[in-house]
Amino acid sequence: MLLTWILVSVITFSLAVAVIGIVGIIRDGRRISTVVYAILGFAAAVFSLGFLLFERGHPALLLGVGITALIVLVLGNILGYPLLVVFLLWSGLTVLRRESRTLGNALALLAGISLIALTATLRLLEPQGTVQDDPAYMIRYGVHFAVALVVAYVGFAFAAFIIASLLYRWRPSRATPEAIVVLGAGLIGGQVPPLLAGRLKRGLQVQQMFGGTPLIITSGGQGPDEPVAEGTAMRNYLIEQGAPPERVAAETQSRNTVENLRFSAELLSGPSSPMVVVTSSYHAFRAALLTRSLGMRAHVVGARTAWYFLPSALLREFIAVVRDRPRLHIVCVLLLVAFAALFTIILVPAMVPPEYAPG
Repeated sequence: MLLTWILVSVITFSLAVAVIGIVGIIRDGRRISTVVYAILGFAAAVFSLGFLLFERGHPALLLGVGITALIVLVLGNILGYPLLVVFLLWSGLTVLRRESRTLGNALALLAGISLIALTATLRLLEPQGTVQDDPAYMIRYGVHFAVALVVAYVGFAFAAFIIASLLYRWRPSRATPEAIVVLGAGLIGGQVPPLLAGRLKRGLQVQQMFGGTPLIITSGGQGPDEPVAEGTAMRNYLIEQGAPPERVAAETQSRNTVENLRFSAELLSGPSSPMVVVTSSYHAFRAALLTRSLGMRAHVVGARTAWYFLPSALLREFIAVVRDRPRLHIVCVLLLVAFAALFTIILVPAMVPPEYAPG
């Protein structure tokens, strides 16, 4: 009876957490935490319900969840993991061949190599033979478990980031914008490169979606190697593409994305004026997170990006998002390491077979 009440309480709490997450996604969508709430709450509710039904003699749900998880795990290891490694290696080599050879562009290649090294490292750390309670075995067990937990945490965090990005990408704009802010991406020889041209064309499409009335603000300052401010070059490009000059304004002081947003917002009629921000597809969600942190009433849309470029770009964006909240992730990793240590110290000795127990 006590177990039943515990499971019912867990189900109720988990569903409440899931509902909070879903409502948060619907209301705004510019928070990764709401996606985490929805996933963890729903998963905990399903597992708890499965155990509750199992206790009452109905194992179908728990058995179905277990079989599904096993199939996903097996297929993920047999097919998903190798295919992911191959795709990352192909993407990384393609980016380095077609684009500039920078660390940011090499992230997909480095990720593919890291996944290969991770498999070998986990196998090397994995304790062999029968469970023992001697210090050497327990240290190896604890280190292996801690590394596996941290890897799982990073994988879950990245999955939550991708899911939140996709959900936001499919989210329509709910208000007519006063302005459309196109974020800069750097000039090449004073000219608008293809990546930036894609953003500007997307900005024109959004303006036409709203009857051509919103002002387009091209945002970007002048770099040390640029003959003209990026915002000015972007404005000239739009006018050449047929945009009415009076419906395009240039912001030419910003040096990064945060300044792009802040200085462009200063050109609007008020701090709560709605805007649409245009950037590349891989950068859209992080830009949306920034608009939320700045208290802006904004919706962010992305211009298409070549498939081969996406893995490195998404990894770069994920690293930037993690860097924006370092304390949270450090605390989570430390808690996982502490859990692995306590599990090893307390429970591993209890798993030692009687014939190997001391005395």
